[in-house]
Amino acid sequence: MQQIPGNNKAETENRKPAPERGGTSGTRRKVPWLWVAPIPVALAIGLLIGAQLPVGDRAPGPAAPAASAQNPGSQAPGQDTNPPAPAFPDVARREAQDPTALGDVDAPVVMVAFTDFQCPYCAKWTEGTLPELITKYVDQGKLRIEWRDLDLFGDASLTAAHAAQAAAMQGSYVPFHTRMAEGGTIAPGSAYSAKSLRATAEDLGLDGEQFLADMDSKQAKDAVKRNLDEAQELAVMSTPVFLINQMPFVGAQPLENFVAAIDAELQQAEAGQQ
Repeated sequence: MQQIPGNNKAETENRKPAPERGGTSGTRRKVPWLWVAPIPVALAIGLLIGAQLPVGDRAPGPAAPAASAQNPGSQAPGQDTNPPAPAFPDVARREAQDPTALGDVDAPVVMVAFTDFQCPYCAKWTEGTLPELITKYVDQGKLRIEWRDLDLFGDASLTAAHAAQAAAMQGSYVPFHTRMAEGGTIAPGSAYSAKSLRATAEDLGLDGEQFLADMDSKQAKDAVKRNLDEAQELAVMSTPVFLINQMPFVGAQPLENFVAAIDAELQQAEAGQQ
């Protein structure tokens, strides 16, 4: 599989993983294989995050150099200077009735997007990159996007994730997502009060009272927990993180990087059909 080179402009937000969820039986949770196997990927992600997160009021520093920028002279003759990254497990659900997914269930490429409503770089991606991907790939039946809303930034993130599920129950998951990322910036905490959320829902043409009731429903909470548990199993500790047909893609990278990654997967899918 063609590797997509890293990009110096990749941006992520990092937070400590949320406390483990689940029962209180005391059963020790099995450590996911992915925490051990793809050590190079974990190191690369750590370098990207560490190089780009702002410290206090300081602006983000330059990203760490991509692995492909190593001195060619240090490579043995014939050695691949840009080996493929380990693939993640296939977590694409391809559920036809999934209200938080966009695109053909049989699309050749599936992008699983781990995002957080309080992540500035996620808002930037939603505002700037997502519309282009929808036009170029989703509307053409080539790409399916499945979201996993996380709570890495605390209570506001969790409330937003529940609200997104409530919007999904009325067929407006993506409109809600884009509304909360207008201007490429995160919505303030006040936007997630019950009063503000109801107003937002009604502005989107939804039933505001039903929206608030659905937010607190078992269905919404179970859907969010499923996403959080999956992220924990995969050791996703920053956002945005994307899996493009199982290949990790970190940060709100430029549109052309997403295009290159998706095109590479489409070419591989076409070759496999021949």
